[in-house]
Amino acid sequence: MKNTAKNATFSRISPLRVIVMAVVLVLFFSVIFAPSVAEAVCPDGYVESVKDKNLDWQNGEDELNLEYVKTRVKSWLSDPQYDFSALEKEPIVVAVVDTGINFEHEIFTGKYDENGVATDDEIGRYDVLLRDEKGDIITVNTANELKNAYDDASNRHGTHVAGIIATLIHELDLEKYIKILPIKASKGTSFSTSGVKAGIAFAIENGADVVNLSLCEDSAGTESSEFNKMITDAYAQKAVFVAAAGNDGKPSYEKNIFGEFRHMYYPAASKNVIGVMNYTTENGKKKIASTSNYGSAYDICAPGEYIYSADGKTADSYKTLKGTSMATPFISFASALAILKGRAYCAATGEKECGAVDIAQNVKQSYTETIKAGNFTLGVFDFAQLISDDTRIRITADGDTEQYVNATNPVKFKLNIFPSEFANLGSVVWKVNGKEVENDSENQFEFTFVPENKVGISTITAEWTCEEANETNKVAQCQVEVKYAEYNQTETGRIEISVTNGGKDVETMDKTVTVDCKKKIEFSIDESIIKSLNPQTTVHWYVDGNYVAAGNTFVCEFERTGVHYVKAKIGNYFTSETSVYVYEGEEEVTPYDITAVVVVCVLVVCLAAVVIGVAVKKKV
Repeated sequence: MKNTAKNATFSRISPLRVIVMAVVLVLFFSVIFAPSVAEAVCPDGYVESVKDKNLDWQNGEDELNLEYVKTRVKSWLSDPQYDFSALEKEPIVVAVVDTGINFEHEIFTGKYDENGVATDDEIGRYDVLLRDEKGDIITVNTANELKNAYDDASNRHGTHVAGIIATLIHELDLEKYIKILPIKASKGTSFSTSGVKAGIAFAIENGADVVNLSLCEDSAGTESSEFNKMITDAYAQKAVFVAAAGNDGKPSYEKNIFGEFRHMYYPAASKNVIGVMNYTTENGKKKIASTSNYGSAYDICAPGEYIYSADGKTADSYKTLKGTSMATPFISFASALAILKGRAYCAATGEKECGAVDIAQNVKQSYTETIKAGNFTLGVFDFAQLISDDTRIRITADGDTEQYVNATNPVKFKLNIFPSEFANLGSVVWKVNGKEVENDSENQFEFTFVPENKVGISTITAEWTCEEANETNKVAQCQVEVKYAEYNQTETGRIEISVTNGGKDVETMDKTVTVDCKKKIEFSIDESIIKSLNPQTTVHWYVDGNYVAAGNTFVCEFERTGVHYVKAKIGNYFTSETSVYVYEGEEEVTPYDITAVVVVCVLVVCLAAVVIGVAVKKKV
């Protein structure tokens, strides 16, 4: 019986042991043959400073939520749906066109071990710089070809900017797959158009996937700005461009009544660029930083206040800086990560890779939270949404969504669908103010809206249904506002007064007219300007500084000869001033006659000066 009992006991335990052994073997071999996913490592000096002073606030759960991003990236690296093998040889390249970098800084060289302790390696284990086959760093100085690309700016701007990207690479253990291409395009902290333009060209020539431009014009520009034109459509097809909105604290506006853009800082305001604004968090609430430019000219907000990164003055020092320059590299890195994910996925599945233009659009639309700044509603970048596989839709507008009465133009809308694998799938129903409308476009994902010529807000809605994505009536909305024109002081000062006599225009030159004191003269403001104004706006007329009348036109008969000055006040600001030369008699003195007299007088004075000079020399 004992033997039977022993055998029976052994028989019951044996299958369990077999199962346990099998599980152990499976786990063992899965660990041996699984792709390597190492723990992220940053330099010890950086880590200790961050821990002691809590300097990585921007990575928190309510900000960039870097812990979630780390989890997702780790899952990609161990998922057979992604193939990263080719990316070790041809990594994602982020070009930083700036003031250069300190090439010896540990954040770039990666000369430290798995504990963050410094080593003497020739090329560091955690090196993040783009190198050629010989191991030499690929870089250039486009501001001065005779000098290297070392960061000599007083604030070591480029080192700090590139350091933010390097830190994120380290935090996510992506040193093998994302590299930095440093380009010096400045003399000190001054950027020339030619230097930046050459830097961008070098970046594209050397395979940049993302180009970080933490720079902008010194003052607001127009569409003709060289900083706008240098980011061409062809370049935008090859790389994602990300630029800082600038730190003047100014709002941007769409086209003014003259058809010009105002307060636009390029290259961030370029249509081919992701323009980055800077937000800060106070008492748990996000708001636009007081120094950040903002508005519809730009695209997304990112953290930029007191960002801790490399200080280029030594090889292991760090410091905090703030501004849109610091916010920009977060978006550049995010763009690189989106490209990395897509490229690895397509390498494994054989699907077509998403292009740079689509990646940029995806990044621009990656927000769930918004903040108000003036009249603008601004999107706050959401890292989790960018890398999520959840489907989402956004409407983008090609045209002005803020327009003026009597100056309305069609607006072309496009429905963007993310992830891109669902783009152009399913069906779309367009609505205006809740009512379904017929779409005349050949592409159902595009819709052209013609706003009515009256003050009001129109809500454009797109309802998307897609069986492949298991989505029914997913909704996106956008608004078009038509309003009365509001001129600022500078714009009002550019408005010129029209002068007519008997229905005929009076000849003007340099805002000067000549009239007979016996004739009635009519002064007026261009009718298109008047129609664009709020009907309650009153035009007041002034002659020689004195208020004389109100109304859209002003008729005057001058009683005395001489020079008089006429201007109008529209709302709170004055128009340009028109000089009126009043004569009495049949012979008219035209502005050309007066100019001729002035020119002759100037010539006489110059001639007299020459004669006196010669006489003095002879006397000496």
